[in-house]
Amino acid sequence: MAEIVVGKGKLMIDETSKRNARSKNASAKAGSTPLGGLPNKAEMVASFIRKNYSYMVFSMVFLGILAGLTAPAQVQLLKPFMLPLTGVMVWAMTVTIRFKELAQIVRKIRQIILGLLFSYVFFPVICFILAMIFLLPRPEWAAGFILMGSVPCAGMNVVWTGMLKGDVPLSLMLNAIMMFLGIATIPTITAFLAGVYVRVSVADLLWSVLINLVIPLFFGFLTRYVLEARLGKNLPKYLPIFSSISAVIAMILMFSMVSINIPMIPGEPYILLSLMLPSLLVFPLVFGVPYLICLRALHLKYEEHVAIVYSSGMKHLPLATGLAFASFGSAAAFPIVISAVFQTTFASIFYRLFQRFIEA
Repeated sequence: MAEIVVGKGKLMIDETSKRNARSKNASAKAGSTPLGGLPNKAEMVASFIRKNYSYMVFSMVFLGILAGLTAPAQVQLLKPFMLPLTGVMVWAMTVTIRFKELAQIVRKIRQIILGLLFSYVFFPVICFILAMIFLLPRPEWAAGFILMGSVPCAGMNVVWTGMLKGDVPLSLMLNAIMMFLGIATIPTITAFLAGVYVRVSVADLLWSVLINLVIPLFFGFLTRYVLEARLGKNLPKYLPIFSSISAVIAMILMFSMVSINIPMIPGEPYILLSLMLPSLLVFPLVFGVPYLICLRALHLKYEEHVAIVYSSGMKHLPLATGLAFASFGSAAAFPIVISAVFQTTFASIFYRLFQRFIEA
């Protein structure tokens, strides 16, 4: 009997040892990265945001309209935070790319020229045609709408491109080039198409470039360098954290842009309809034509395709609103404010179209 008891005791000890060994192995695997299970959670959150981003954006637009109509004074408090938040948004997305990837973009001359043509030729011409059709009785509306077509793309194009796993370095490069060119192109294009001169503050535009691009790029690459030194090969597991941060800030900015500007729109149905029609038509064209040309005619890579479409269709509407207000008066900003809603809406629609490439 004693031997049997001892034998059973040995079996129990062996089983306990095996369980302890398996537990240690599991702990070792979970602790193989400095923050344990955080990468898995980050990927789950990022995947959820990517899958539902268009619906989240629609919700932000709706909530922005609601907030702007019900609390017009309170939402104005958000305005000082928009510029620094844009910088943080670009910083977070910059962490997800390597510096050498951005440096190699200079080889993509054809893609850069194509993006510039869509943004600085096609978009302004479409705005001019629609302004002549719908807004000619109110010259200040027409001038503001044409001005919208002449401004550069916003940092938001980087987020949409990143969420769709597009060419983020190309998107950043187009953003930077367009911002610098905007110093000359905004007054030139508006004067040529609208017959009026827009006063562009070079200092303000350069300050915007510094806050929105230069500083975020520097700290983004610095953050990437520090993380690579600490995490090594585990870094890719943590990158979804930064894309998620960028996406969430982008949604906050969309809400802010809509809620801040919506109180400016006149409530008369006829005026509202007159302002809505050109905005309703311009964005299907400025997103759709580059989409079809890049896909069907030029057969660009998917990643380049995404970057060019969003760099072409996403205009810097806060900049356009400020310039229109300062140059032509508050009425000139009305069509731009309406366009903020439709730009975001059609960006979301094309997001769903691009998702089909990822899912295919």
